[in-house]
Amino acid sequence: MSLASATDRVREYAAVERRRTVIGVLFGDRIGLLAFLGSLCLFGIVWQTAVFITDTYALVNGLYALSNGDLFLTEAAYGPSLDTPGVNRASGGLIARNYGVIVLSLPFWVVLESIAAVASLRVALVGLWSLALLAFIVHLGRALGRDTTTVAAGLALAVFVANVAIARPLDPAATHLYALQLFHITVAAFGPVLCYRLLRRLDSERIAVAATTLLLVGTPLALWATIAKRHAVTSTVVLAVAYALYRSRADPDGALVDSRVTFRALAYALVGLYAWVQAPEALLMLVVLAAVDVPTARDNSPRTLAIVAGVFLLSLLPFFLTNLALTGSPVEPPRLFATAGSSDAVSAGGSSSAGGGSDSAGGGSGVTSDAPALPGPVLRALGLLSTVTRPLQLLARELGAGATMLATDPAAFWQTLVRSGDAAATLNISGSESVNLSLLESAPVLGALVGGLSALGRRLRDRPRLTRLPEAGTVVDAFAILLCTSLTLLYASRLPIHAQLTVRYLFPLFPLGVYLLVRLPVVRTTLHTHWRLFAWSTAGTVLIGGQLIAVAVFATAVGLGEAFQLHALLALATATPLAAWSLLGRSDGRAGQAGAVLVGVATGLSTVFVLLVALEYYSIGDSHLLPMVRLLAERVELL
Repeated sequence: MSLASATDRVREYAAVERRRTVIGVLFGDRIGLLAFLGSLCLFGIVWQTAVFITDTYALVNGLYALSNGDLFLTEAAYGPSLDTPGVNRASGGLIARNYGVIVLSLPFWVVLESIAAVASLRVALVGLWSLALLAFIVHLGRALGRDTTTVAAGLALAVFVANVAIARPLDPAATHLYALQLFHITVAAFGPVLCYRLLRRLDSERIAVAATTLLLVGTPLALWATIAKRHAVTSTVVLAVAYALYRSRADPDGALVDSRVTFRALAYALVGLYAWVQAPEALLMLVVLAAVDVPTARDNSPRTLAIVAGVFLLSLLPFFLTNLALTGSPVEPPRLFATAGSSDAVSAGGSSSAGGGSDSAGGGSGVTSDAPALPGPVLRALGLLSTVTRPLQLLARELGAGATMLATDPAAFWQTLVRSGDAAATLNISGSESVNLSLLESAPVLGALVGGLSALGRRLRDRPRLTRLPEAGTVVDAFAILLCTSLTLLYASRLPIHAQLTVRYLFPLFPLGVYLLVRLPVVRTTLHTHWRLFAWSTAGTVLIGGQLIAVAVFATAVGLGEAFQLHALLALATATPLAAWSLLGRSDGRAGQAGAVLVGVATGLSTVFVLLVALEYYSIGDSHLLPMVRLLAERVELL
């Protein structure tokens, strides 16, 4: 062997190892990469390059201002004016929200601007989607042990040519909107990857693939992934925190003894970075994470806690700097700035007034004349403590309001989580059709979570006392349950509201619900044993049932509200027997086969709903990314 050929072999081996390292770090393995590519393909099908919700105008105008070197909103480049939801006023001018999303979308804008300078944006984005489709089919073939390169290349080329042939130009001036959507799509595509990686370590590859499928097509993830709102980002963040929390308890893979500390610090760092996007939810996530992490950690030594705290504070640096530039205070985020002068300011003012009354009481007003005055340093320390803990006080107030509402108005919880009905209250306020689906109506597969009641009872019976630290999976279970409960209480006093479509404020309940679902023994065993039946039931519901649902909408629905209620009734008709089956807890024989069919049908119903929302219910003009999808949407008229 010559020296040149040996060198070439070494270089080829090094390149393969680098590719494996990149795939391992980002996706875990080839199936994780497939989850990412499949997510991109699905998101591209439902992607509409238009403003879906008016809240988006605040973000896109914020990105426009940032691209021109200004943190404050300068002009309404998008939308009718700057007077849109999400825009607040600070001393330096108007500010947007979710600046973490705005800043992280800036590189996407730079790339799109560079592409637009030399090529058509529509053709470039369609080309990228076709490449994702090509890579997905090729890697799928390799995972199945087949060579599908030729078929994949032919199909991707045919799809690309067909789309380009009927393409219409994208607005080159709307690159800020496209950049925001691309950022959200990219982040959302890592949600199924993290779901797969977490359950691959907790269980098996088959269960991990099934859970990834449930998350991707059994929930409204694809619907919100293409919309410039925080909900899909939150979904990925909570899964990333859960994954890091698990790795902080699991045995290290190699010789890295401190990997547990690394992943433990990573969990807190993710929460700190998310505060840059949505501070109130990040605070809640921090409280839940600390409540689960600290009591169950193997090592709470001062050194370990110092490392975790230091990494967490470092992750808050972008949050602090942005707040300081916008509001003048490093701990006051733009999201809360609008309320600082209303109810919160009244509360603080009431506290000051009470203190003033105490000081003047010695002059004869009389109520506390005998009480000793506190020293000045003590008063200042109490004031500082009150300021530092003010976010926690506000959080406790919101959670208390949610708990009170649960006790006084449980019907509101039922309407949010189970049955939306006609949403009469919100309908009367808005004066238009109600298009809300409850959590269960949006993802009927979550009906199987009812089986968790019997599983919890058996666990408590089998393990009456906790004699040692819980296992890594149990810690993640506790995190998921506690976060779902507290997040529901946080938003309980505001829900239900009009036109939230799929309970988007509680969106983390979808990925965490899927995780908890496949942790149930009856569901896990059923999906592992009857996975083919689950797959065929899902495909049949989408391909055949989707056509029947479209015909039913065309024949019976006379408006958007009625169409949504048809989907709601179909979802509940599937979720009810699914809940009864999971509560029964049988996965053997006919019962297991019936459960696999019910899970597949429930998953397919969610897929059909998402596709109809993108193709028919909310088809916004000529805005579909793929011209072939736009052509199909123009031909389909159900309402």
